Amino acid sequence: MAGGHSLKHEIFISADASKVRTALSTSEGLRGWNTPHVSGKGELGTEWALKYTDRPEFLWRVDLDNPEEILWTCTKGPGDAVGTTAKFTITSLDDGRTRVRVAHGGWPHDEVNFVKCNTIWGALMDHLREYVETGVSEPAFS
Repeated sequence: MAGGHSLKHEIFISADASKVRTALSTSEGLRGWNTPHVSGKGELGTEWALKYTDRPEFLWRVDLDNPEEILWTCTKGPGDAVGTTAKFTITSLDDGRTRVRVAHGGWPHDEVNFVKCNTIWGALMDHLREYVETGVSEPAFS
């Protein structure tokens, strides 16, 4: 699904980029901030299965994984989510922090699930920051 709408978030994490990458690219890391119900290996071409209590399941295929960028493509999810992409850009800053940007793009419009996902990504990014900075697992969703 090709579309011209992207939602974007940016956070600054008081931790080194390798800790952020681990949180974004391992099942243990994803369980720490996203959902405790994660399966997959996170290798290129494989899929993450993210399950949520009383919410739709998402499958995200890993299409890019390098030190500065991680790209997932949604292969299963509700509404217009299938075919959208989540691109994480990870940048080490001179002050020791790491900037993380997520762009969830490919939406055919900026309504309904787009608006809902924008709110959800905001919450997820906050949980990512807390998890990486403290090491305490507190997923945004169960």
